[in-house]
Amino acid sequence: MMKFFVKGQRIEITEREVIASGQIAFVTLKFTFDCSWKKLHKVVQFSQCDEVYNRVLGVDGLSCLLPSELHPGMVKMSVFGYDSESDMTVRATTVPVTLHVRPSGFDGESCNVPPTPDLYAQLLAEMKKMLSEVQNGSDGTNGENGLSAYELAVQEGFSGSLADWLESLKGADGKDGVDGKDGADGLNGKDGTDGKDGADGKDGLSAYEIAVKNGFVGTESEWLDSLKGKDGNSPEVSGFATTEYVEERLSEILVILENLPTASTVTLFNYGEDVPEKYGDSIFTIYQNGIQDLSSYIRNNRPFCSVTNGYALSYNQTDFGWDGQVYTASTTPITVKSGTAIAVTAQSGVTEKGAMYLIPTAGKSDSDTVQNYIYTSVTTGNCVELPFYWLYCDTFITGLTACDSVADGEYYLCWVGRSNNSHPVVREVNTVIS
Repeated sequence: MMKFFVKGQRIEITEREVIASGQIAFVTLKFTFDCSWKKLHKVVQFSQCDEVYNRVLGVDGLSCLLPSELHPGMVKMSVFGYDSESDMTVRATTVPVTLHVRPSGFDGESCNVPPTPDLYAQLLAEMKKMLSEVQNGSDGTNGENGLSAYELAVQEGFSGSLADWLESLKGADGKDGVDGKDGADGLNGKDGTDGKDGADGKDGLSAYEIAVKNGFVGTESEWLDSLKGKDGNSPEVSGFATTEYVEERLSEILVILENLPTASTVTLFNYGEDVPEKYGDSIFTIYQNGIQDLSSYIRNNRPFCSVTNGYALSYNQTDFGWDGQVYTASTTPITVKSGTAIAVTAQSGVTEKGAMYLIPTAGKSDSDTVQNYIYTSVTTGNCVELPFYWLYCDTFITGLTACDSVADGEYYLCWVGRSNNSHPVVREVNTVIS
């Protein structure tokens, strides 16, 4: 094991070890950070010749494994991090330190060395783990050994050796205090008078009246029907219970994703004044067997997409009634390959499972319209369904849906929004390719 102390923009090696080449998941690097790095999402980066390898530590991580691809010679190691809670872009970097990898006596097949996942793949793995925990919950695991009191002191800014720190804990002997005098007995207090009875309170609103007050549209019987959950293998997720968790985990991952130089995006939708010209014909909805493009909603000033909501996509009850299931798709084809993910920037009233589909473009005939082909493909199952969630948040956040299980090829994208308690508002839909 090698140990490092990261202080400001400098990395100090506090415990060295001879590193031999050919190691696989064996050499651990442990880090201690000063207080300036505490809230940052951290990544350790290794550079050798023209190759770069990254190991994600996250906000709380303190150790990682040495990349197995490193060969004999010098390796530059540095740390960089981002502040996911800052209103402005904050990026911290360090001056690199040099590690020396020596030749080992191992004489085996180098092709068996497992590749280090790229930074994008590691962040996607964190995202999928987070969504799994939000959906199902997770059992606790044994945590790593915590820092010693001395290591915590160094992390908080103490400068000096262990002996210096121990000496600093000894306080000076205090002087003996003077005995105090006995106090005089107090007088007995008077009995208080009885209070008056309070007035009767007004009758509170019924649960149905509260629902109407908070935006429900419909009769009381319709509201009662809306309380019945759908059959399924697992209970739905309450967004209100996971709000803080989702916000913290998503924000730290997305700040890194936005700064990834290796990721490229293809935009299918982006809200703003140019929506009528850019997406009026390419984005359309399928609702109650009717197909309608954005131009129609905009022309009729419908709440789904209008100047009043900045030309975002709003799954509201005025247009679709209560709990309307609205299929939304783009006629612009996208290319799916290894490392592709769908990024949706949206705001949702609750966290709930949604639906997202990829429809292969190769199945469309020349005589069929793209809109009708997408509709019939989804209804007949000629598509790949991706696991997808609307995430509750008070502001707009971006969720990633990985396409790992999808064969390489060209597809149309379709997703479902519901005008229920989630009533999501979508601002952006992009494909992200590492």
